[in-house]
Amino acid sequence: MNPIQLRKRLEMADFQNSQTDFPVQDDSILDMHLNADLELWFSVERIAVLKTYTSNHHFLLNWREDQFVISHLLELLPAQYKNNLYFLLVLDWESGLLPEIPMEMNRVEKNAKVCRKYVLHNIDDLERVPFFQPKYIYAKKGFDFVEKFKTELLIEQSLDPKIRRVVEGYFQLEHLIRINNKLDTKQYILNLLKGDGGSK
Repeated sequence: MNPIQLRKRLEMADFQNSQTDFPVQDDSILDMHLNADLELWFSVERIAVLKTYTSNHHFLLNWREDQFVISHLLELLPAQYKNNLYFLLVLDWESGLLPEIPMEMNRVEKNAKVCRKYVLHNIDDLERVPFFQPKYIYAKKGFDFVEKFKTELLIEQSLDPKIRRVVEGYFQLEHLIRINNKLDTKQYILNLLKGDGGSK
């Protein structure tokens, strides 16, 4: 599998590959990954470490060592990333797979040490990675659409104050439910429409 396809998919899922913005700013750890040809990708929610293996033997002899390098990163990750660390192993070579490779691929993916792993041999393998699913990507884009809609609507100077209050109250509703799951949403909306600002 060509790693360019994977990089494009990472970008579509809002990952970036910027060493200066990476959540861990430890030069020795970053250099260790760079020296091992491990690409560090991150989003707001996840870290993906990408490695391209260029031969059967390269894969067989190096994936455990690469996992060890990643284990150093795991120790320094902020809490939000600890259970959201992924190792994407790309098999990118022209010759066929040795007979033992499929078994090793299975072994790698079942190995839960350090992080979740996906061995990507062809384009179809991308469908097994949860955050590459179109549903996930479009859901994120949909959220961006809501934010854009809200911003554009509320920036409108000529918007009637009553409508502005209802719109602002509507977009606060999700947050209010999170902090008070017993909130009477029907009453909240009725109060907004009456002009009570959603109180009571």
